[in-house]
Amino acid sequence: MKRPSESSATGRYHHGDLRRALLEAAAAAPDIEHISLRELASGLGVSAAAAYRHFESREALLVELAAVGIGQLQQRFADTFDLHAPAADAQEAIARLYRLAVAYLRFADEQPAMWRLIFGAYAVQTRANALQSGAPTSYSYLPAALQGLYTTGVITAPPAPGDLLFTWSTVHGAAALRVGNVAAAQGEVEHVGTEVVQCILRGIGA
Repeated sequence: MKRPSESSATGRYHHGDLRRALLEAAAAAPDIEHISLRELASGLGVSAAAAYRHFESREALLVELAAVGIGQLQQRFADTFDLHAPAADAQEAIARLYRLAVAYLRFADEQPAMWRLIFGAYAVQTRANALQSGAPTSYSYLPAALQGLYTTGVITAPPAPGDLLFTWSTVHGAAALRVGNVAAAQGEVEHVGTEVVQCILRGIGA
């Protein structure tokens, strides 16, 4: 079968649509970090040269895709609670931590390849830029949730850096075990989220 020529593909991917299509195709790949631009282009029915006009290398595509993934995770966190509105009471503070943990676990469940990508080398610069920007990022939500536990009396001391690391490590570890199909971490995400949060609360002195 004759492959569509670069010119015939223009009608399908005009005004930057090919760039978006390449990102979407990469995001759907089961092993994002080992894809090639040539394979992506072939799957979309365009030439490799057309793909390279949008991304100078596979690495450039993966860096941009990691930034997209970080933005997706941040949006999921933003849906769990408003950073600018303090928790009303202890029950709400605990619920915020639970919703945050479930959002994290569900993202890993639904997009495991993207989840791995955003914690790898291709996301390093995006993470650094986000932390330096001063604007809310995906990293803003967990400290805010822990601070809410303190201000509502769930924990008696302000959260220390070690509490933040312990909490993140616990949720991240559960996500990694689920992605790896480890039996102990399987089950309904809401149930696992509840167990993880209970362990965290005990661990930070609630």
